[in-house]
Amino acid sequence: MENQSAFLFERVFVETPVDADQDGMRDLVAVFIRRPASTLDGEKVPAVYVANPYLMTCNEDWYDLHPVDEDLTVYPQQNLPEPSKEAVRVSSPAGASRETRGFSDTSPFTEEVEFECISELNDHLNERGYASVFCGGLGTRFSDGVTLTGSQEEILVFRSVINWLCGRCRAFTNKTDNIEIRADWCTGKVAMSGKSYLGTLCIGVAATGVEGLETIIPEAGISNWYDYFRCNGLTVPALGWQGDDADLLARYCFSRRKDPEDYEIIRERFEEHQKELIEREDRKSGNYNSFWEEGNYLHRLDSMKASAFIIQGLNDWNVKPKQATALFQALEARNIPRKMLLHQGEHVFIYQLKDSGTLEQIDRWLDHYLKGIDNGIEAEARVRVESNLDQSEWALSESWPPENGIVREFPINCSAYPEELSFVDQLDATVYRREEDNLTDWRDQLVLSEDPAYQNRLRFLWDPFPEEQQELRISGTVKVCFRAALDQPTAILSAMLVDLGEDRRITAEQKENADHSFTFALEETPSPYKVITRGWMNAQNRSCNYSKETIREGKFYDYELELVPMDYRVKAGHRLGLILYGTDAEATPRPYLTTTVRVLTGSIQAFIPIC
Repeated sequence: MENQSAFLFERVFVETPVDADQDGMRDLVAVFIRRPASTLDGEKVPAVYVANPYLMTCNEDWYDLHPVDEDLTVYPQQNLPEPSKEAVRVSSPAGASRETRGFSDTSPFTEEVEFECISELNDHLNERGYASVFCGGLGTRFSDGVTLTGSQEEILVFRSVINWLCGRCRAFTNKTDNIEIRADWCTGKVAMSGKSYLGTLCIGVAATGVEGLETIIPEAGISNWYDYFRCNGLTVPALGWQGDDADLLARYCFSRRKDPEDYEIIRERFEEHQKELIEREDRKSGNYNSFWEEGNYLHRLDSMKASAFIIQGLNDWNVKPKQATALFQALEARNIPRKMLLHQGEHVFIYQLKDSGTLEQIDRWLDHYLKGIDNGIEAEARVRVESNLDQSEWALSESWPPENGIVREFPINCSAYPEELSFVDQLDATVYRREEDNLTDWRDQLVLSEDPAYQNRLRFLWDPFPEEQQELRISGTVKVCFRAALDQPTAILSAMLVDLGEDRRITAEQKENADHSFTFALEETPSPYKVITRGWMNAQNRSCNYSKETIREGKFYDYELELVPMDYRVKAGHRLGLILYGTDAEATPRPYLTTTVRVLTGSIQAFIPIC
């Protein structure tokens, strides 16, 4: 950052309303602040706050993924009730408050600190007169407590920082002297920003309705933890991270471990929490339960007062687009001020993405909501979507999917097929090799194979274009329905929508331009297909995601799969492909068991939103 002397760097310890240590005292969390030096002379400034469990570095050596090469567990009929939206618990009640023994105006902190996952946006906003505020939260280095991923405690602790910035709770210059420090330099107007887990916490804190949080800018933020780690009764985390789960994320972020003496103090409590977290996340069943309800912020938005500027990559299969689109739609239903930018990147920052105007829009958004500047940003189109066919083209609309869209049914041409078709879910009979993890080979075979001996999927191809139409825009949630019978008491059921046609498509590589902006590079040679979207289900969760149903072998049941919401343009001359299959080697558990799935051909329907 330029002109460091123009800023004061501080560390304070905010008192929270929880006692995750269970030591009888309210937990303190370290908060780092970079504010203009002019605030020492009485100037007040707004704050942009980043809640960041990665802040104090992470435990790379602790990230041992859960095994996924195992058969699904079969359950008897469960008849479980839907988890109550009111049953959000706080298992770490508040301990005793500290007694203030004095006051200080500043708390300068000069120790060298390595910060993780802090974007260039924060330096930019400092130069525009905003203070930056960073907090790692419970269980991170310098703070009390243990990491409590996805919990209500986590949200309450990060909310405490806003309460302190707005004068409603206390902070201290250190953890022992009880010298209180106030944020008199803050105007009482705060924004939260950040990508991934950081963006998730923006949403969770905003959902509490905390006063003073005027707006949030979640980039690839999780609005529902269940939909991040699970899907319809299956463990389905980020693509490429099979075996990941909430307990591992808590272990990864537990940077108190970096201080051996401090770690020994809290080690036993941390391991107790790990055991509880593993039990509550329930990998075995994959069901939605009270633990996942606790992390479903979409069910808490009635209290939300902050506006939201949502940024999401359409090619992000880490935090999938559903997290952003579901949040936008929930805000729309409540008439909460909102904006959404959907770009063609993966899990990346896009402040310098050419033609996106991202940084300029963020500046104007914050100026409006934190400084009260009437710059017209709230009157502009609420949704901007980057085209996958022309990166300079952005579709504008007020809602998503656009209101002019229709849902077109694509029935399978039954006359071309027998009344009943079948596929065999046997991963080890494909080109996939568990020891090699050759996922690209597996996917290429799934999509492209013409070998009649390949029985691991059903594939239906069609030309979706009316005459003379140049392109087709799919915008919304694709739904696939079919009636099927299994020869096992459970199975993985998956569906994929594919764009088939030779083309040089967008890649994840960022190509820098002469003006220091970037675009996404195109493939060097044309590829034959692109997976548009996909979805998954445990067959025992055919009616809901929170309760298993018995499956009688050989009996036909109705299945309905909603695929990951998507906005995608298909070129004229290309075909669409619907693929029904079982195990997804890139996403789901990888069972050894062989399962035959019989499908009634006339029951297969694909409902595709077109605009």
